[in-house]
Amino acid sequence: MRTFNQAVNHIEEGFAVVSMIIASILIFVQVVLRYLFNFSLIWSEEAARFLIIWLILVGSSIAVREKGHATVDALVAFLPPAGKKLFSVFANLAGIAFCLILIWAGSEMVSSVVELGNVTPALGVPMAIPYLSVPVGGGLMLFRFLQLLFTDVKRSYSEDEGQPEEVVEK
Repeated sequence: MRTFNQAVNHIEEGFAVVSMIIASILIFVQVVLRYLFNFSLIWSEEAARFLIIWLILVGSSIAVREKGHATVDALVAFLPPAGKKLFSVFANLAGIAFCLILIWAGSEMVSSVVELGNVTPALGVPMAIPYLSVPVGGGLMLFRFLQLLFTDVKRSYSEDEGQPEEVVEK
């Protein structure tokens, strides 16, 4: 499981870095061409937009893994340790529910654009490619929320036995 988790980490991080670099280059080239040469590439803005959408959804999975999403912990700070553990489990379950909805709704969107045969205006690629980012990102986040839930439950049991243990490998 550890090597699979590390492979997913490397794929997510590599994809995020590469898509950010490519999107940045596309935007930079577009700005230079537009303002210095009064010329623009028709497809670059659309390609950069789709790369950034993919980056956001894959990056959300990285943020779940790192517990980097914005949280309001004013109430949680006043809870006893058992209440904090329970709240963490509840938050992970809520995240799992959100991801399941995201996967379902995203899959519906993808199937509808595939059915209609929609293509992007500038690139001419199937609209399913940018729309696929929603269920894929939801699936990656679901994987991470399940890991966090498993870690919380495992840690609760091992702390009861006096042996804290980390399950999610970063």
